Amino acid sequence: MALRPTTILIALVAVLPFHALGQAFPTKPIRILVATAPSVPNDIISRGLSEPLSKAFGQPVVVENRVGADGLIGMEACAKAPNDGYTLCSTASNVIIWNPVLRTNMPYDPLRDFAPVIHVGFFDSVLVAHPAVAATSVQQLFDLAKAKPDSITWAHFGTNSTGYMYQSWFRKSRGVPFYAVPYKTQPQVLQALVAGETQVAVYGIANAQASIKAGKLKALAVSAEKRIAEFPNVPTFVELGIKLPLRTWFGYHLQSGAPREIVTRYNNEIRRIMADPGFRDTIMNRMGVIANDGTPEQFDAYIRAQLKEVGELVKYLDIKPE
Repeated sequence: MALRPTTILIALVAVLPFHALGQAFPTKPIRILVATAPSVPNDIISRGLSEPLSKAFGQPVVVENRVGADGLIGMEACAKAPNDGYTLCSTASNVIIWNPVLRTNMPYDPLRDFAPVIHVGFFDSVLVAHPAVAATSVQQLFDLAKAKPDSITWAHFGTNSTGYMYQSWFRKSRGVPFYAVPYKTQPQVLQALVAGETQVAVYGIANAQASIKAGKLKALAVSAEKRIAEFPNVPTFVELGIKLPLRTWFGYHLQSGAPREIVTRYNNEIRRIMADPGFRDTIMNRMGVIANDGTPEQFDAYIRAQLKEVGELVKYLDIKPE
């Protein structure tokens, strides 16, 4: 018996891949959801990616900032967005690692709710001191703080910040009694340091660089894997025997359950853009972000290792999740 045309069509549809059944992704505008205020590194990276991604996808790509609660508001919105690939989540170590480790009541789970797309890179920090501090090395700073406990003020911008973790580790592991002073935002920390309102902090190299070169701050150590070209005489923390899983990083995620082919396409497109020398110079290098890229699987393995290592560090420091 001859097959009817409709029967043949149904059979063909059954073996076609999903993306061939209709228009290829994407068919409408894409948004990049950023859980921070504008003008910080992951926001700048996202805005830098928006135009080349728009050209690659043939659809508008808009950046939307959802600010508040140490990134919880933006990340919750990301987690609850449809898993159709149209909401790309800008992520970083503070929202994927620090928040889950330091908080008990989380509106999202970094492993359950998100699909890693790409690890964009690292944003290294520098231990800086106000020029009035009578120390030109980390050891001298330690000696000064020990001589007068709680007399050296250490600025930070939250318990989920790299600076707070370093200060806590120095107190617990090396017995260095710095006096921790919290600020609401990163720019406030830098302003306080330059003004001499506080004395020491761990701060992003790119943002502190101008103040260091102008002599308004002095650099004592960097969190990079190797010494950086701008400050070749400043040692790394690793050189000083201080090796902590505290390098700030940036990346991108989609929602858990997002189609695999969409995850792969985002990874491929962002890697291609990041490989462009113009993008590296105008976006990555200008902010001091050390590119990393890699596959979604590599990013996932890195996140899982980070959660374990940072969890162990927090337990060692006896920091109670809130």
